[in-house]
Amino acid sequence: MKRITAILALSLCLSITSCSSFLNVDTLGKSTIEGFFSDIDGLKAAGIGLHRTLLDFYDDQYLRMGDIPGDCTNLLLVNANAGLKKLSDFESLPEDNSYYPYSIWKKAYNICTNANNILYYGNLLLEKNPTQEEIIKKHFGYAYFSRALAIFDLCNVYAMPYSYTEDASHLGVVAIDHVPGFNEIIERHSIKDCYEMIISDLNKGLECFGGDACEDPHYISGLACEALLARVYLYMGDYAKAESYSEKVKTQVPLVSRDKYVDMFRRAQDVTGEAIFRLNSYEAGTGMSSLCSPVGSQDIEPTPEFLSSFNEKDIRRELFTYNAEDEDGDAYKGKSFTAVCKYVPYKYCEKTKENRRCDPFVLRVSEMYLIHAEAICRNGGDLSKAVDDIKELRARAMGMDKKDIALNFSSSTDLDLLIQEERKKELCFEGHRFFDLKRRGENIVRPASTTSKINVLKYPDYRFSLPICQMEMQANENMKQNEGYEE
Repeated sequence: MKRITAILALSLCLSITSCSSFLNVDTLGKSTIEGFFSDIDGLKAAGIGLHRTLLDFYDDQYLRMGDIPGDCTNLLLVNANAGLKKLSDFESLPEDNSYYPYSIWKKAYNICTNANNILYYGNLLLEKNPTQEEIIKKHFGYAYFSRALAIFDLCNVYAMPYSYTEDASHLGVVAIDHVPGFNEIIERHSIKDCYEMIISDLNKGLECFGGDACEDPHYISGLACEALLARVYLYMGDYAKAESYSEKVKTQVPLVSRDKYVDMFRRAQDVTGEAIFRLNSYEAGTGMSSLCSPVGSQDIEPTPEFLSSFNEKDIRRELFTYNAEDEDGDAYKGKSFTAVCKYVPYKYCEKTKENRRCDPFVLRVSEMYLIHAEAICRNGGDLSKAVDDIKELRARAMGMDKKDIALNFSSSTDLDLLIQEERKKELCFEGHRFFDLKRRGENIVRPASTTSKINVLKYPDYRFSLPICQMEMQANENMKQNEGYEE
């Protein structure tokens, strides 16, 4: 009970923000926060609170943003709320203060605020408690990683990709690396500056973790920092470094076996799978489960065209059928439904604390194989290594020996298309697809079955980025709005 009270206290302290911006912190709460960080127990509680802000951001916001605007998802229009429809139809506006332009911005900067407080007050705590350096620095590592992840994700949502301008001088987001004062001028940084801070934070995180191994993927680790660096460098187009980091990480975490593949999503309490970092939803439940469950008010489903792209023997296809059981009620039991089951546990309606877990993945090793393959292919490397990466994933999916998997291509361009198709299947509905299309500068082309008003969105349409929310614009005269959304 003491720990829970501490977490709530931290949440309240960090939510005392001024009306000038989500990024300013009112000094009213300063003495309360200082008191909270007066001992190691407070720091540990802050680490737990930081994890909760990550779960809140990913579960309710970022995962949806990463897939609903893409080309694999249909909304069930009878159930979907106005915010989801605006995402799907690219109709989000600055004044949507109840929907994603507001909530993604707010929740991501909640992460940054929590991280910055841990770093600032943790340093004061370290001065008083030098014998506790190891545990304090580990929490610094949590904070650096979380801040880097939040800024990276904000760039994906509110900025055009790194390659949009030749020198990456276009607008990014606010790369906030401290707790700002009440009257501090806060402006957006260039995308280049944002990425420099992201990389710096991840390298600092690595230093804090030292040689710490990834023993429990529900905790941030040095390996998670390296995996995120692989993703960041891929988004930058620095393929040599993306290849290097992804190769290093994929040698340290084994791919989950075929027989446990589905269970690592649907029985998260028993199978952590190939996780490098995944969020612990124990006792919390998840909004993604509600979004996807066919025995509730299901909001999304995979398009028929996407489903038909899977071979019948592909184990991943099983993640799109929900077989209702007795616990689901008389109206559902014995029936099968099309659904995104990556977030729907078995016996979904049996609401025990463990059974309702789905533990969203932030980083898993299959992504490292895909990054490694794409980086080699885009950088003119040894294509046989990229082929081997894709064969590993397909062999597992099909239940075949890797030597029996054939990839038909005649150029690196052809192979790149095969890699993207595999990435689309492997990482679907994990918050990647829309951002993959965006970073690669590709058009969004929906299939014939689309429930969206928009069939095609050509890159670089301004709607590839969300607007900065109206509340931030009105409160902060230094904030610049994205092109296309100006008044």
